[in-house]
Amino acid sequence: MSNTLNTLIELVSQKFDKNIDELGPETTLESLGIDSPGKIELIFDLEDHFKVRIPNEDAKVDTLGEVAALLDAAKPIN
Repeated sequence: MSNTLNTLIELVSQKFDKNIDELGPETTLESLGIDSPGKIELIFDLEDHFKVRIPNEDAKVDTLGEVAALLDAAKPIN
């Protein structure tokens, strides 16, 4: 797993009170109880944590692996 994915899994585990061993790249946001507004909130939180900006049109993700790939591709903010 990538460093981004590992960090993402740790953050999601804490934020949503989930067992870290049950989370992986194929874990869906839906299975975590994250709806559309929740995705937006999560993306904002992750942007702040990783110091990146993700264009809204790129934020169409369904799994933790997709979120990690999106974060890896995002542009850092200065």
